[in-house]
Amino acid sequence: MMITIKKIQKLGAFILALFFCVPMVMAQTTIGNIGGKESNAVYNFLNLPHSAKASSLGGINISRIQQDLGLAMYNPALLTPSMDSWLHLSIKPYLADIKQYDFSGAKYLEQKKLVLGWGVHFMDYGAVTMTDIAGNQMGNFRPNDYSLQFSAATSYINNIHIGTTLKFIQSNYGLYKSNGFAMDIGLRYQPTSQLSQLSVLVKNLGMQLKTYTTKEELPFNLIVGWTKKLENAPFQFSLTAEKLSLWNLAYNDTSFNAQQGYRNPGSLQNLFNHLILAGEVFIGEQVSVNLGYNFMRRFDLNIQGQQNALNGFSSGLALQLQRVEVQYGNAFFQKNMYHHFSLMYNLKNR
Repeated sequence: MMITIKKIQKLGAFILALFFCVPMVMAQTTIGNIGGKESNAVYNFLNLPHSAKASSLGGINISRIQQDLGLAMYNPALLTPSMDSWLHLSIKPYLADIKQYDFSGAKYLEQKKLVLGWGVHFMDYGAVTMTDIAGNQMGNFRPNDYSLQFSAATSYINNIHIGTTLKFIQSNYGLYKSNGFAMDIGLRYQPTSQLSQLSVLVKNLGMQLKTYTTKEELPFNLIVGWTKKLENAPFQFSLTAEKLSLWNLAYNDTSFNAQQGYRNPGSLQNLFNHLILAGEVFIGEQVSVNLGYNFMRRFDLNIQGQQNALNGFSSGLALQLQRVEVQYGNAFFQKNMYHHFSLMYNLKNR
């Protein structure tokens, strides 16, 4: 395919916009952090994985080579024409009756060479008792967060794909309500061999439209991911680096650290806290087994005197049939483990 001047100009405009947007938003979202952590960020549910596949691969994967509509709802650059007419449904129950739901779909417009995606990302926090200042019960309410998103992706130059997502966000906590909008911008590069893939994702550019009480920043995230598939073996490996706009991701409570004898992480720990490792083993053409390790999750969850052996680890498996794919993922949190279930269905009988 010949590269036209128009395509080069469009890609150049995209990269130029990305160059100017990222430093500006990075400067805004790092204000007010304690020890590098975004203590004042709002709508943090936006960073939760949309599918069981993402949960099993460490919580974030923006560069997996095989098609996955759930991963594409997190990184729009992963939308491909092969996802045409696919639907995706995910359920993830947490503790204390908290549940996460995701529903999405994709459509390929062949004449426009454009892949469109849409989705709902919903957090239900269960029934909460409402009381007055004296503790008298006044009924129940159900706090929730959700985002409605619309995505589009295309390819302008061979092996380079770009995508963007627009999101409307709504948060309801009883009398307190807030909404806003956000945008994700993704770019991925896949060589002709299709044995590797590199992605860059700028996530949650945006602002609050209506605040709870005071204005808060969105959970901005700059992510880079790389995946390598072995040519003559059924293995695929991924390395993801997240929150690259910050160096020290650890929450720094000086009084607590002094009481418990904790020390701030050194340079090597700060480096690894950005990384997520993942691997997949393909058993034939229909079954895959997934493993992930999230360094930051382990650092956050490890507590002295507790069972910390599996903190940071995640796993799962997937079964691919002709029109249906079933996925299961889990992640370990000390003595507890959450489960994530996904179902993808192709409306077309090919």
